[in-house]
Amino acid sequence: MKAKTFENLIRKVVREEIDYALRREIKTLKEDLRDELKPTIVEHTEKLVEVPNNTQQPMSETTKSNLRAKIMGSNPLPKKQFVGNSTLNDLLNETAQGDTNLNSSLAPMSDPFTSSEVMSTEAMPESVANVVNRDYSALMKAIDKKKNK
Repeated sequence: MKAKTFENLIRKVVREEIDYALRREIKTLKEDLRDELKPTIVEHTEKLVEVPNNTQQPMSETTKSNLRAKIMGSNPLPKKQFVGNSTLNDLLNETAQGDTNLNSSLAPMSDPFTSSEVMSTEAMPESVANVVNRDYSALMKAIDKKKNK
């Protein structure tokens, strides 16, 4: 065997062994990094505190029904059949019976763009008030006319 061929053979074997060893080391280093970078999940638990009851007795049925009447109203709506799924029907009926609380400050406002009434402009700057209360009917007619050409 020639010296050059033997040298090339040794180089090839050494390269393969080094590649194999490096792959193993890189793999273990990556695993170590993954373990270090894994976020730890901490579960926070809350202590349940029992509300003291003056009588230290369970709530009576009349108290429960009074509370239910107070929350749901004294005249609950009759149950309707919305869809074929009983669970969904129960949920929809509960939603339909719920208090919509239209008098609160968070109650939904009516859509101001559905009516032709002039909006209150007291809290608006004058430039905004002019834009909000402007009559856009002529502009919309011109746009419609241009579209129909």
